[in-house]
Amino acid sequence: MKTEPSPVTMTEPQGPTPPVRTSMLRSTLLLFLLAFPVYFMFLVFHEGGHALHTLAMGGSVSMFYVHPFPMAGYALPPFDWENVWFHAAGAALVLLVSLLIFLLCWKRRSISSLPLVMFFPWTAIGQGFVMLMVMDDFNNIVQLTGISPIIFRVMGLMLVVAGIFLFVSLFPLLGLAPRNFKSLIVVPAAFFLWALVGLIVGTLVVPGSPIDVVYGLGESILATAKTSLVLYIAFSLILAGTYVTLYRWAFPRLPDWLRTETAQLAWKDLRIPALLAVSSVAIGLIIIT
Repeated sequence: MKTEPSPVTMTEPQGPTPPVRTSMLRSTLLLFLLAFPVYFMFLVFHEGGHALHTLAMGGSVSMFYVHPFPMAGYALPPFDWENVWFHAAGAALVLLVSLLIFLLCWKRRSISSLPLVMFFPWTAIGQGFVMLMVMDDFNNIVQLTGISPIIFRVMGLMLVVAGIFLFVSLFPLLGLAPRNFKSLIVVPAAFFLWALVGLIVGTLVVPGSPIDVVYGLGESILATAKTSLVLYIAFSLILAGTYVTLYRWAFPRLPDWLRTETAQLAWKDLRIPALLAVSSVAIGLIIIT
């Protein structure tokens, strides 16, 4: 990914330029499709951390509730709620695994490796936000240990900032140049569509499903799906705004290893993301129904 040309050369795609609407459609569809497998990986490893702790402590996991939709996931039942490591295990595992994958893939990042290299920035933002707000697992840790929430707020802020920077640094692989303001439309549109699909699936599938009947979590899961519709739109606007302002300003000053050449997408570039999205949706629906 390292090249010698000037920053201008690196931010402008080479070759014939497709019509703006076609280019925007490809970028929107690519990000929309990527959201499914990336979030699926996030939930698998986060809930997998909780599940592994439960198994290590001699417990059993009767329901591993993971999926690619913007709704809550679970590893049920929690074996030892009073054990602080149970609450820490999810974040610890997903951050470590995603960081390792990111370090292995960053140098050779490309359109085809986007799901893997995007995994850590996504995780850093998501877990960092929960830390910053001292929610869910981190609120439980604070309640159990009496540790100051300031520690989590500082760590969360650092993760969110790092995650946002790394996430938007991948936007050129979506066919979005820092100097082009179409990111302000493409990124919110992609996340809105993904969140909308999640809300539709949740509304149709969750009520009356095993996790609703057995554990009574249907309303809670639907609530996260509804919240996600607003949350991810706000999140996407922050990403796009950061990209066309701060990242655009910083790009010429970045070292070569942090710069990414703007890709000119073709329809064939959507094949692997589409396959991954369909596969994750199919697996997720089998799990949650």
